[in-house]
Amino acid sequence: MTREPRTMKRWLLGRLLALSAASTLVAFGPLTHRDAQAQPSTYPAGKMIRLVVPYPPGGATDIVGRYVGQKLSEVLATQVIVENRAGAGTNIGTELVARAPADGTMLLIGSFANGVNKSLFAGLKFDPTRDLMGISLISLGSIIMTVPPDFPANTVAEFIAMAKAQPGKLNFGATPGSSAHLAGELFRSIAGIQIEPIMYKGGAAALTDLIGGRIQLVFDNPQILLPLEKSGRVKLLAVTGKDRAAYRPSLPTMIEGGVPGYEIYSWYGLMGPSGLPATVVKVLEGAMAKIAAMDEVKTRFTDWGIVPIGSNAARMSEFFLNENRKWEQVVRAANIKLD
Repeated sequence: MTREPRTMKRWLLGRLLALSAASTLVAFGPLTHRDAQAQPSTYPAGKMIRLVVPYPPGGATDIVGRYVGQKLSEVLATQVIVENRAGAGTNIGTELVARAPADGTMLLIGSFANGVNKSLFAGLKFDPTRDLMGISLISLGSIIMTVPPDFPANTVAEFIAMAKAQPGKLNFGATPGSSAHLAGELFRSIAGIQIEPIMYKGGAAALTDLIGGRIQLVFDNPQILLPLEKSGRVKLLAVTGKDRAAYRPSLPTMIEGGVPGYEIYSWYGLMGPSGLPATVVKVLEGAMAKIAAMDEVKTRFTDWGIVPIGSNAARMSEFFLNENRKWEQVVRAANIKLD
């Protein structure tokens, strides 16, 4: 990131050591009667919050989830327990929250996968847009279009020209159904180019092949790509957001590079089961707005290449529905299906 000594992975290691988080549960907040008396809970009925992260410990969503859990505990003076419920492309943890009582005691750290899985998985036993509701958009962040360091194209326009001159000869690497996969599909659809997807079990393997010149394109997160660029192992061409990114203002957007209407974000949102009481939603909206406004949070999120938002429930719900509509069209056009 822009502050390499405090990358997400190093910060997570420190947190894991400090909190002894070897298990999948990490608790924040008042744990003793004395603490509880010192900071009486403002959360409805003083209830503990179980904050579900539908990924294993150690990834970007887990890091953001634990950090947000800590801040929620501080702002609400309520114990927050982070639970990692990984599996089935986030569907195990997401379904757990979707079927939970709508009382605010179980919430979800939502992310890009939650905006696309309804289209990707035909056999879902729940409906994300019906059974979940948005509470607050935590953050937005661009991902980056990157190529091997010696690749001839230095701009998005030059890449498109090469692809059109060699239909089907260039390819991009991704994990099936990931933001990198959908970013590549959206790119070839809007740009009208024939580039072939090469699927990997993990993003690290795709980057290894990109660095080795075996594939020509990867979309990935800034916290992973910026250190690789500094060491000369990749070349960055553009960011995927509508606006240039604060972590690298010199990088043009895909739109500036000649791909009109191109937008894709890595996002995180606080979500819960549909039907949460308005009183609970109001408390959580206020807490997330306070968290997003904290200077410490702004600095940390900037280090991670994301922008704090802290929106209200109406905006988060609208954003979530729009993500599902957008990616349904892309998934259908590319005929992508996951088991």
